[in-house]
Amino acid sequence: MSDEFRECPITCETRCVDEDYCPDINPGHTIRNGFVEINLVVSGSGIHQIMNEADEFCPGDIHIIGGGVSHSYYAIGCEDKPVIYTLSFEPSAFLDHSLWDIESERYCLGVFRDTFPISASVLNTTMTEEFKNLFKEISDEISEKPPEWQTVVGANLTILLAKLGRYMDMADTVKVEYAKTRMTVFNAKRLIEENCHDNAMTLVSLASSLYVSPSYLSRIFAKATGETFSNYVRNIRIERACKLLKTTNLTNREIVNQCGLKDIPSFYRIFKALMGMTPYQYKMSQKIYQGESVMSILVEISENLQKGKAKIVKELVQSSLDNGLPAVQILNDGLLSGMSVIGEKFKNGEVYVPEVLVAARAMNQGMELLKPFLVEDGVQSKGKVCIGTVQGDLHDIGKNIVKMMMEGKGLEVIDLGVDVAPESFVQAAIENECAVICCSALLTTTMGVMAEVVKASETAGIRDKVKIMVGGAPVTDGFCREIGADTYTPDAASAADAAVEHCSSL
Repeated sequence: MSDEFRECPITCETRCVDEDYCPDINPGHTIRNGFVEINLVVSGSGIHQIMNEADEFCPGDIHIIGGGVSHSYYAIGCEDKPVIYTLSFEPSAFLDHSLWDIESERYCLGVFRDTFPISASVLNTTMTEEFKNLFKEISDEISEKPPEWQTVVGANLTILLAKLGRYMDMADTVKVEYAKTRMTVFNAKRLIEENCHDNAMTLVSLASSLYVSPSYLSRIFAKATGETFSNYVRNIRIERACKLLKTTNLTNREIVNQCGLKDIPSFYRIFKALMGMTPYQYKMSQKIYQGESVMSILVEISENLQKGKAKIVKELVQSSLDNGLPAVQILNDGLLSGMSVIGEKFKNGEVYVPEVLVAARAMNQGMELLKPFLVEDGVQSKGKVCIGTVQGDLHDIGKNIVKMMMEGKGLEVIDLGVDVAPESFVQAAIENECAVICCSALLTTTMGVMAEVVKASETAGIRDKVKIMVGGAPVTDGFCREIGADTYTPDAASAADAAVEHCSSL
């Protein structure tokens, strides 16, 4: 509801009905829940369609209709197009509590009697003129809004409803007393609106609450609405989902729960079938997701990762998944993008080990959420690498940073830990089909083990199938060439770049 309507929960208008009646037309106007609409036919005649049923109307006819009812007025091809005064208002804004409480017998001064949410009557000439004057007084107050205008409008509404109720009590004035079947359908629609969040609501449960059989309710519901019960409920739930997607930042799981839907997969399937797009695409088309584009959301993930804000990264990744953003896009344009920036800054000495560690932790938080979706989507890593600190050396900080940087490049890294024997490097490479073996050493006394790793790979017959990378404080490019390894890199970021290059070349 707009702010303007909150300030003035009432409208009064005169309208000329131009659209000609066609039996195939569905009523397009649905009265707001909680509102009441009073329509007085001033001149002309035509067809009043309520849900799927149509009745003729003529001057002096007055229809009082409650919230949630769909109806429309149509001309029937004559030159004298119908003119109708329409007053739509929220009873709670203008009437005493006993008069706007829908459970009260005095609701709207009893004008609905037992026919809620529709009542109708035929006014005589005197009453028609009197009601036209009341409509005009209310319209003038609404448009001019003088001091205490709401009090005056409330008083006039009370008078209008009281006179209408008194007039309808007179004999031979009630034009239509709606059949029990129609009232059953109206009540069914009201219950569906009120309970659409409950996925346990079924035709059987609704029929039970209305004291009719399921087959009877199904039959009269389809006749009155032109839709099957199940289709009507489905459409109401999807309409509610659309509203939540447009006006809130709820996750799809929360929307499923609030709309009484079965589960997320069926929600996606039904939504796409009806709307022609996924829930996320619909949300983006409405420009509701915090007023931002898809790319700005991914930038936000990247920036928070660089700051090491693991909790925020996790929340953003979860929200993106819930709203249908592909996992691979979140990975590439969010997580890996942020980690690449950190790697470059680390290489240039702009950030240091602590910053890398907290960024990597943030990335891991996001990856935990993405992994199941990446597997389901068949997304492959850029390559496999096994890494470890060589036998006799227990230092792992440098090795861990290299691992994080490689994962930040989209590689799958098998971490062998510390004190790793040459044969273990080779065995891991064979079992996991790794393209690269990475050996780390911090002590000069353990550097020689790297040469043993090269020899072990030759003995196992995989030397031509893997690239061997070496690194660590005492290691140099000359040492790398001396032992027959393939690549030496001076820092973790360079190691990650080299590993990606090796994987893509094999």
